[in-house]
This record gives sequence, C-alpha cells and structure tokens, in this order.
Amino acid sequence: MQLISEVKISEKKSLQLFKGDLTSIPDEHKIDFLVLSAFPDNYAPITTSLIGALHRKGLSVDMLSQNKEIDLRAYSHCWISRKFKYPNIERILCFEPEPDPAANPYSQIAEIFQSLTLISKSHSIKTIALPLLMTGEQNYDVDKVIKELVNTCLLWLEKEPFETIKIVEISDEKVALLKAAFKEKHKRYHKAKIFNDYDFFISYSRKNEQEVEIIRKELGDTFNLFIDTQDIDVGTNWLDKINMAMASSKRFIVCLSDTYVQSKVCKYEYSFCNLKYIQEGGDTVLPLYLYSADLPFEMSILNFYNAREGNVKKVVDFCEMIRSKYV
Repeated sequence: MQLISEVKISEKKSLQLFKGDLTSIPDEHKIDFLVLSAFPDNYAPITTSLIGALHRKGLSVDMLSQNKEIDLRAYSHCWISRKFKYPNIERILCFEPEPDPAANPYSQIAEIFQSLTLISKSHSIKTIALPLLMTGEQNYDVDKVIKELVNTCLLWLEKEPFETIKIVEISDEKVALLKAAFKEKHKRYHKAKIFNDYDFFISYSRKNEQEVEIIRKELGDTFNLFIDTQDIDVGTNWLDKINMAMASSKRFIVCLSDTYVQSKVCKYEYSFCNLKYIQEGGDTVLPLYLYSADLPFEMSILNFYNAREGNVKKVVDFCEMIRSKYV
C-alpha cells in the first residue's frame, strides 16, 4: 500500500489515505477492523466489489453473516463478524445503509463509528481500514460520500480511543478526489490544531448567526476558527469547552450588536477578551460592529470595524482585511 496523504490529529492519532488493495494488507498495516458496505442482506460476490474481491481470496462475507458476533442493524445498519483467519485483518464491520427519503443517507456513515464505540470496551480497536464506502454498486454520490466520510473519521478520531483510520482505494480517480479532500483538511489540522489552538475565537450573539456564517465561509478555509455552534458537541460541558477555547485562542473577533450587549454569555466572553487585551495589548481583540447598540464603556474604547447595520459587503471587507493581515 502506498501512503498518499495523512492528517494528524495528535502525535498518536491520524487519518491516512492509501492507494492499495484492501484484500492484500501487508504486515506493517495490520488492522483490527475492515469496514465494508453492502446492500441490506445481500452479500453476493459481485466481480467489481470488495466483497467479490475478498470472496476470490477465500473470505466469504456471506458465510460470516450467518454467524455474526454482534448484529446492530436495528440500531445502526451495522453488524460485526467473529474473528476469522485472514492475513492482517481480525474482523469486519459490514455497513448496510438504506435510502431514507426523510433523512440524509450520508449521515448514516456516523453509525459505523457509533457501532465500534459500543463494542470498544470489549474489543481492542486501534486501527480501522475502509474503502470509499457506498460508491461502488450502491452508486451513492462520490463527492458527498467523501465529504461525510472524511469529516466523520476526523470527528471520531478526536472523540474516541481509535488511533488510526486508513481510507484505502485502488481507483486512481477516487484517490485523486480523496487527496484533494485531505489537502483541504490540512488547512484546519495544522500545528495549531494539534495543540488545540485557534487562530480566532468568534464571540457573537446567536441572533447574529447569519453574519457569523459569512465570516466562517470567508475565513474558515484559511484559519482555525472557534465557533460554538460548530465546535461544541452535544453532551459536552459547554462552559469548559468555551473556557478552553478562549484560553487557547490567539485573537478574538467580537461581533458587537444590541443583542450581544444584552447577552450574559457574550458579556462573559468579552470580559475574558478584555483581560487578554489588557495582558497582551496589540490586536488581540478585533471588534466588528454589526448593529447599533448602546455600548458599555469597556466595549467602546477599542477601534472597531464598522459594518452597521448588518452590511454584508462590510463584513466581507472585514474578512478580507483579516486575511491580508494575518495569513
């Protein structure tokens, strides 16, 4: 297998892209789980599929399905095989997505990692390998699968004890598309990301999400931004996450408005920003004045960039100024 690209989450955790054959994994790339996708209850060894390629080498997914170790399909469209004898693969997880007109079918990819997490206490799961799922005979949109798969792999690498996830493809075309997606992720997972640093903490009122979305689109591919609606997972300690993010942010973009001034949370964030400014000075705090407000003294003493009253062009100009100054 040839390593094409890698996104490191930490010193021990990474998402890797390989060009190679998942039916012939070399010793140095031994894995705990091979993830593959199939039509529900259909494991026919089609010539062009991974199931077919494994079958030709003596590993029948159909036979494994008849003696599953764990069947989670009622919960997550996944089942897990028992251990088997095959070079450098211990088990498979078979993912059987179903079209759901009421939901985003690509979001089902997360169920793979939910399933692995469920069994992680009883099974040692450090290394996982998978192809570009759902894009063969199942014919799902390649670009949408790539986006969802790469994002989901990175999310679960951060959250869970998995150490390495290997996306392995034999197709030159798919490898090229995946390589481009990995390149984009390198912009976010640079050294600052490894040490949990943010280039900018965006402090804003939820009533101004529309303007903050412009900032995200303009700056998100260039800088590592902390935006609470994106970076705080459900079930986590919200205040702890906010405090950690502020403590590890280099600068603060403060989106001033009447609703910002009235928000206790925003006042809390601004008090931290103000303290950082007192300690470090310079351009630590960058106020963006979005909507007219009766600003308290501590919010009025810094020079601000005027984008009142929600002037989209001015918000974009502000982002261009940020990009030209800090890249």
